[in-house]
Amino acid sequence: MTATGQSPRVEILASTLVTGGAERVIQALVRGLPAHGLPARVLCLHDPGEVGEEIARGGTAVVSRIARHRRDPFAGARLASLFARNREAALLSLDHHDAVFAGSIAARLAGLKHRFLAVHSTGLWGKGSSFSRSDRLVLGSFERIIALADAHAAHLVRRERIEERKIRIIPNGVDTERFRPIGSEEERAGRRKAIGIPASRFVAAIVAALRPEKNHGMLFAAADLIRARRDDFLYLVVGDGPEAEALRRRARELRLEHAVRFLGRREDVADVLSAADALVLCSHGVVETFPLAVLEAMSSGLPVVATDVGAVREMLRDGEEGRIVAPGDASGLAGALLALADAPEERAEMGRRGRRRVVENFTVEHMVRRYAELFREALGNEE
Repeated sequence: MTATGQSPRVEILASTLVTGGAERVIQALVRGLPAHGLPARVLCLHDPGEVGEEIARGGTAVVSRIARHRRDPFAGARLASLFARNREAALLSLDHHDAVFAGSIAARLAGLKHRFLAVHSTGLWGKGSSFSRSDRLVLGSFERIIALADAHAAHLVRRERIEERKIRIIPNGVDTERFRPIGSEEERAGRRKAIGIPASRFVAAIVAALRPEKNHGMLFAAADLIRARRDDFLYLVVGDGPEAEALRRRARELRLEHAVRFLGRREDVADVLSAADALVLCSHGVVETFPLAVLEAMSSGLPVVATDVGAVREMLRDGEEGRIVAPGDASGLAGALLALADAPEERAEMGRRGRRRVVENFTVEHMVRRYAELFREALGNEE
């Protein structure tokens, strides 16, 4: 049962829900789908993760640790038992490998007729495909494969050999009330003071897990180049991960320790963005699809400087809402940031255009409604 006392009409399956873009999409869905008559339940094969725990605190039913260990042979049977209690539900699986395989098999055993797979990647770091061999054994059992953008759908057809007729495009969306432009310069000054940022600094923020594929080193290389032109830049690094110590060491090697501030994992990302002047995304060519951090910054009225990865060009237009540079091009990134710092009026206009673009196309309400339409189409045929 869900927090409302209704049986779940959507079963959302993941391996675990740690902090990340796909996981935040799931959080938005469990909050929004009940308003469309679609109460949801979250099932995690392993630990619930930070986002799973937050979802549970919000009142949504979360069942975790269905698998006792990584290769638990009985996990599928336990999952099928959970599904069998509510055969009228639809399954939405994240593209976590064990969830894809176990979810497909368990749903068929339990008699769930409608199965959907949400794909949030265009490849995995160090690998050429988003799907494992076990994934490919069961991909055909999913009624629809959800892609995030036109470019993503094209990738799934061309590279992953997914049938085009099975793909439904639903872009990510963000909460435009939480992520909104700063109300006044006084409020902005207060946000900066709370983080310890001098009013005179130009602040570039990067919000990303500290992992190799996010390529924070590109930002540090750009910072090294920028220093020859201006000494008022400050870089906020928001996030945590396995590269944390290596990145701190690299900042010291480049003598950037006074210009780079590591903020760790933050619950107040909206406040951090409101204190910044621009957002940077400098990921490598694989791994990004439709990064929420870009939408959150645009919704907050910030221009974005991003590498040309995933569907970034469907999110922002080069020269309109920000700048797009080639992956790995530290010099291009430095030039784009300097141009923004030198043109405050143009920077502000880019931020306004970015806000409008998100409000018109990429709100969380748009996203939830399109998922609801997908589920209602399937479930409505059975009613």
